[in-house]
Amino acid sequence: MIETNILAQIITGRVEPQIYAFSTQTVPNYLKIGDTYRPLEQRLNEWRKYFPNLEKCFSDIAKVNEETYFRDLAIHYYLQNEKHLLRLMPDTIKDLPHYSKEFFKNATKQDVEEAIKDIKKSFLSNNGIYQFYSFNESRIPINYVYQRTETYSPRPNQQATIDKFIKAVNDKRNNLLMYAVMRFGKSFTSMCCAVEMNAKLVLVVSGKGDVKEEWKKTVESHKKFKDYVFLDSNSLMNSNDALSQELKKNNVVVFLTLQDLRGDDIKTKHKEIFANEFDLLIIDETHYGARASEYGKVLNLTKAQINNELAETDTAENYDDNETLKTLQTRVRLHLSGTPYRILMGSEFTPDDIIAFYQFTDIANDKASWDEKNLADDDVKEWDKPYYGFPQMIRFAFNPNESSLKKMDELRQNGITYAFSELFRPCSISKDTSSKHNHKKFIHEPEILDLLEVIDGSKEDENILGFLDYDKIKDGKMCRHIVCVLPYRASCDAFEQLIADNKDKFKNISQYQIINITGVENEHLFKDITAVKNKISEAEAQNQKTMTLTVNKMLTGSTVEQWDTMIYLKDTESPQEYDQAIFRLQNQYIREYTDSRGDVIKYNMKPQTLLVDFNPARMFRLQEQKSQIYNANIEKNGNSKLDDRISEELNISPIIWLNKNKMQEVIPSDIMAAVSKYSAEKSIMDEATDIPADLSLLNDERIREVISSLSPIDSKKGIEVKPVKGDGDNMEVPLPEESPSVTPGNADADKNNNSQDEKEDNSLEKKLATYYAKILFFAFLTNSEVISLENIINVFNANDDNKRIAYNIGLSLNILKIIQEKANPFMLSKLDYKVQNIDTLKKDTELEPNERVKKAMNKFGRLSSSEIVTPAKIAEEMIDVLPQDEITENTKFLDIASKQGEFTLALYSKFGDKIKNNIYAIPTSTLTYEFTRKVYTLLGMPIENIFSDFNSYELIDSNHNQEIIKRLLDMKFNAIVGNPPYQVMDGGGKDTAATPIYNKFVSVAKTIYPNYLSMIIPARWYSGGRGLDDFRSDMLSDKHIKELYDFIDSRSCFPAVDIAGGICYFLWDKSNQKACKTTSIDKNNNRNTVKRNLDDYNIFIRQSQAISIIEKVHLHANVFFDEWVYNSNPFGFRSFFNGKSQPFDNSVPLFTSRGYTYVLRDDINQNTDLIDKWKVIISKTSAEHAGQSDNEGKKRILSRVVALSPGKISSETYLLLRCFDNEKDAENLVYYLKTRFVRFLLSTVLLTQNIAKDKFCFIPIQDFTSKSDIDWGKSVSEIDNQLYAKYGLSEEEISFIESTIKEMYFLSIFVSIQKLIINL
Repeated sequence: MIETNILAQIITGRVEPQIYAFSTQTVPNYLKIGDTYRPLEQRLNEWRKYFPNLEKCFSDIAKVNEETYFRDLAIHYYLQNEKHLLRLMPDTIKDLPHYSKEFFKNATKQDVEEAIKDIKKSFLSNNGIYQFYSFNESRIPINYVYQRTETYSPRPNQQATIDKFIKAVNDKRNNLLMYAVMRFGKSFTSMCCAVEMNAKLVLVVSGKGDVKEEWKKTVESHKKFKDYVFLDSNSLMNSNDALSQELKKNNVVVFLTLQDLRGDDIKTKHKEIFANEFDLLIIDETHYGARASEYGKVLNLTKAQINNELAETDTAENYDDNETLKTLQTRVRLHLSGTPYRILMGSEFTPDDIIAFYQFTDIANDKASWDEKNLADDDVKEWDKPYYGFPQMIRFAFNPNESSLKKMDELRQNGITYAFSELFRPCSISKDTSSKHNHKKFIHEPEILDLLEVIDGSKEDENILGFLDYDKIKDGKMCRHIVCVLPYRASCDAFEQLIADNKDKFKNISQYQIINITGVENEHLFKDITAVKNKISEAEAQNQKTMTLTVNKMLTGSTVEQWDTMIYLKDTESPQEYDQAIFRLQNQYIREYTDSRGDVIKYNMKPQTLLVDFNPARMFRLQEQKSQIYNANIEKNGNSKLDDRISEELNISPIIWLNKNKMQEVIPSDIMAAVSKYSAEKSIMDEATDIPADLSLLNDERIREVISSLSPIDSKKGIEVKPVKGDGDNMEVPLPEESPSVTPGNADADKNNNSQDEKEDNSLEKKLATYYAKILFFAFLTNSEVISLENIINVFNANDDNKRIAYNIGLSLNILKIIQEKANPFMLSKLDYKVQNIDTLKKDTELEPNERVKKAMNKFGRLSSSEIVTPAKIAEEMIDVLPQDEITENTKFLDIASKQGEFTLALYSKFGDKIKNNIYAIPTSTLTYEFTRKVYTLLGMPIENIFSDFNSYELIDSNHNQEIIKRLLDMKFNAIVGNPPYQVMDGGGKDTAATPIYNKFVSVAKTIYPNYLSMIIPARWYSGGRGLDDFRSDMLSDKHIKELYDFIDSRSCFPAVDIAGGICYFLWDKSNQKACKTTSIDKNNNRNTVKRNLDDYNIFIRQSQAISIIEKVHLHANVFFDEWVYNSNPFGFRSFFNGKSQPFDNSVPLFTSRGYTYVLRDDINQNTDLIDKWKVIISKTSAEHAGQSDNEGKKRILSRVVALSPGKISSETYLLLRCFDNEKDAENLVYYLKTRFVRFLLSTVLLTQNIAKDKFCFIPIQDFTSKSDIDWGKSVSEIDNQLYAKYGLSEEEISFIESTIKEMYFLSIFVSIQKLIINL
């Protein structure tokens, strides 16, 4: 059983209105009678400040029925008029600590009880003696033009903000930030600023249209803004001169959305206004969104799928990419934000630009201060206070249920980083219109059902409290309107269906009405926030609980006041996304009860909200980050007071977690421990991306020059470290020059991800992050104690080791000093904090050497998305294939391309001290030299075994490597291991073309002539291609290759990297002459091992099951399709060529990836004899990335097949397979290409996305005329059966084909003159 004692002290929930009475010796013979709408004990404790010895005599609910309340005033009336009791007068007792007229002389508990009976009797008889307050929903007004009646003045914190605004404007500052959480009154305060600066024309721009009404009400209802008229896009569209006419008479506030600014209609109609200068531009919550890349990083989807998932998501790009907003002419820009992480962590605003910095803790403190000053006043109502009804958030930090934890561990072992989101992955991301409805099913349904049953309270689990069944939550009417945040849109459909199918298993969840606002099943059911609000209001009116399912929709800037609980069921990379979501709970939900004379009781419907997160580390981490942001902007020594800040925030919004079956309240040390643990598990590159990019640093030309020369932190080039000259004080460091033209690592990403990725890669933000990473690398590599950038500067030249490290990782002392002097305070605070954590980690001497090295490798991590470091598991497997019985203390090893010493660790772990003096390493760069040296030092190995006068790239430089190879030959290495760099950029093809070099490392390794060679390389060599044909022939004919391990999906080996064509490692044994043991590993880690000769064909067939099929095809055929297929670009038009958009005289339609364009027939200089024939073409890009299979292990292969009618040609995008004189023969070829048989044979040689002529080498040519032995008039599946029979395939072989190749659908076969008819 879970112990829940702590919750009894924290959970209150919705509080019934109460009458209370107490006596006190300070006022003898009197009884104080009052009422409260907050927890009774809280109210009594407030009175105890004045009357410490008070004794509660009475309490009761102040209701005559569920919808009708009465106040203490009714009891006072009865005591005075029916019992004739006297009130306490101000001069009755001298020196009272506090006077209240609510004390009645000689009143008793019985008198109060009699009063309540009379009040209830009066209600039933409707005699009008007492005031009764009832809720009447129809009284809530809908205003189209507000009455200007409000006269309230700015609160002190608002006035302070207005004063700072005026000072900033007077100081010529024109780009300002008001950071204040919701309910601060940002719109009212902003309008006060407009008045103070005498702004005639104010433009309010918001990312969310549903805040328009709030701005309208602010402008139209307060007398302070009587000179302003409110206009919106509708007003501007209805009249061309609406704005100009109003400006002649009044000041104007124009409200527009970002969407309005993207369109041209309003700007065109009012271009004379938009050409002028706005006095004040107010940008309302447009910085809030996370970037699309942050969403996409978590989802593990294709770009098209990510775009579909984010279709209704507000991302940061909505603001960042709005060109009109950037170019508007304004006197002053005022940004309003409640979650300005990206702002505060950046460099857009200096401290002088921030006119308000107001967080939830400030609200809580203001509430407490107001209570202290006002609540004891008899004439003050509890709801008069600012922020009345602002809820306290209670946070539950649970781990998932046991079965889900096991499944997530399994997913992580398979390379899934964001395992919690993956747990909630539906069987289909898009709507599945088949009978299976896979979008309504979870892949891991049993674990999710188990989790829901535990949440429901129907099952028990030691990790989670079944909070929906917890009495305090039920009694407090909490968890009435829940919002569940899920990772995928279709997850919402699967979640809804799972609940519907299992209602009998739930005792609480089954009571909720499901409101699915994001799913793909009925994606337009809830078009806007109003539809959701109406649905929840209808349910609340019927006392019905609701559960809203969403991903991101309506979680930014929207208000659904009834939402009181959020269950966060996904991973996120963005603090903005997380905080924007959970802030949806922090709206006030107040119900007004009014009597016949218009007097009002404001009843707080949700004094507490509940956030349930199944990632405690995330909750702790974001709490630490929020506290750090606050301190960095408020305190000069922010980090030193971090504990105090966290403590204050936890006091206001407690976090409860489960520890050994006991609910406990989190304290600051718990937060800090979790953050340290998280930091220890993150790579330095990832840590560096957490540090805000302070672009103001680039205003210094010295820094800008250094930063501009770097590669972005996630560049495919990796970190190119050029040793720094000038700061080294004439030191001599015997390390090689870098190879500037070489990618320092295994850069082998998909070359089709070009322009947009490269554009992002060139961002200065990412280049700054690269420099931050270098600083953190120094902190980890140095033996000096460093806890801040200032410390690093002080020890920079303290000893030769530090000088060498700084030189090798490319740090400049002068640049560090400039950063220390000029950096944004938050950036510097964050950097110092990271340095301090790293210093603590590296000093952990309690761990064994092996464990310390593993932690070090975690910190080194990846150097970029292209710098592939061999995972420990794979390195160990590669060492395991070496013959164990031949390894002695004299065996000499060489790691041919050391990045982090990963093979050194694997060898040491396997064979121990007996070989540690015989392990040598060639680093790939000066940076990896330092990594490798750190590993050698931690393991107590001789650092002189690391080659320091040359690097891996020089080993394959045929102009300079002769001496190096001779030296290595003389050392007589017994075994060479490694994961060499994969390619070099050669400057062609829009800077994305690359030439493979891993083949050169294999060849050089063989020339060193070891007994054994174990290396891991891309598998693209199987089918040859760019620079690999000779290497393929050599490998296939090399009888020394004893074992080959083929990873069809590279992510099975390198979880974070997708290498087209997969990856492989092999064991080369100079004494082997037998068949090769080949093991194929699929994406689910299923292994199939056979012994075979590699040179059976001139292309390596990776699936052993396919060999027998290919052999049977060769028995019955001697002519293959590669003889028919035309060479690339048969008509001479490149993919990027653009012709005319419309036909013209003597023009020919040119079919491109973008559709038709038109060229002059006379401009076609190649294969002109083919123009007027029927042509069958296919897209040169396969349907799947590098032919990768889907979750069911199936592939489609061909993405587009087109039959072009006579008179049309195609661009280089398409491969021309065959030309025909008649339509029927072309149609028959199209059907042939559709067969699983053909696409299977094509798949056996397809290792990349690109389909070329030589890939058709196993596909037999058929007779496509009416004389064919194949009846082409049959269905595709029947044609497949004819082909299976023709080539004598067994049932097992047929089953294998059909289990690996998808059925192919298309609507029609041919392309008309105007449009494409076939699009597969």
